[in-house]
Amino acid sequence: MKVKGGNQYADTLSIRMNKQINFEDNIFILNTRIRMIRDLLILDADPDIFLDKTLTDVDFIDAALGVLLRDLIENTHLLERNGQFYNLYDAEQLFLGVLWDLANGPGTVSVGPYPVLKDKIALMREHALERRKTIEENLGVDDTSSSEPVVSSDELNGLLLGL
Repeated sequence: MKVKGGNQYADTLSIRMNKQINFEDNIFILNTRIRMIRDLLILDADPDIFLDKTLTDVDFIDAALGVLLRDLIENTHLLERNGQFYNLYDAEQLFLGVLWDLANGPGTVSVGPYPVLKDKIALMREHALERRKTIEENLGVDDTSSSEPVVSSDELNGLLLGL
């Protein structure tokens, strides 16, 4: 299975053969970087200073999420593997939001005025959606840990409302 999201960082990230991967820490660091970009997009930052670095960071995050997904798929004996799939899914959701903000947001650091960059962001969005679909497929196959019914957040709120 080839996971899309490749770019200049993918080759460097792929060289890590036979190493112990701490998925939880790696995903946490990527989430922190994604939130940092989200915060930058909210602020009135100077695009002449921050746009290139932001695009480089987004490119790196796209590649890193692809590598982590590939490694997680290959690591079938990982304890709490489904939990890491959920963590990766949440990171993809956060990343998709940042990509949308970068392409469409009103912030000063935006690719809106640059059609070529907007196309690049759209391609990264496609990568993220494909990875998210792959995560969902892997969760559907491997999700044998619990056969108990899951309570939705709305149901939980309704249950807790009377307390």
